[in-house]
Amino acid sequence: MNKTKISRRRNIFLFVAAIIFIITSGASAQQKLGDLVTEGGFDWLVGNWEATSDEGDKIELVYKWELDKYLMTMTLKFGDNEYRSMIFYKPAEDQVVQITVDNKGGTGKGIWEPDGDKAVLKHEHTSADWQTNKMAFVHSKVDAKTMKWEMHEMYSSGELSSYPNFTIEFKRQKKAAKK
Repeated sequence: MNKTKISRRRNIFLFVAAIIFIITSGASAQQKLGDLVTEGGFDWLVGNWEATSDEGDKIELVYKWELDKYLMTMTLKFGDNEYRSMIFYKPAEDQVVQITVDNKGGTGKGIWEPDGDKAVLKHEHTSADWQTNKMAFVHSKVDAKTMKWEMHEMYSSGELSSYPNFTIEFKRQKKAAKK
């Protein structure tokens, strides 16, 4: 009889410990980037976009959800240049961070911030020859099928130039069929 009481107490203790663990680990779960994007009203950014440069070159830009919306990836292609990025929420710093690599050996890092109804990426890119450029990409929704992208010079203070160096409009594309 004593063994039965001890066994029941141990089972109750394990059950209570498991419940406490589940409750506390759920409360401290990391907030998803997807939740932040939705709360900010920037869901429209995700998708396949295409534009044409002034020189007539095709520019492809894709923002895609990964890892249950904890991660967004970005691919940018134009001419013989290609950039790939990971975008994620870093809760310890309360920042949305972007890490970029390109096909020429360059790397970059940046921080995403909302500015009203615009999503701003403040980015620093270092090319393979160690030249560093600081710029900001301002994304704004024109309509359901159009996004405006402005590239501004970014000063060491983090301030943006008053006027963009260039502006381009991307058109939403239908997703390519999966093979």
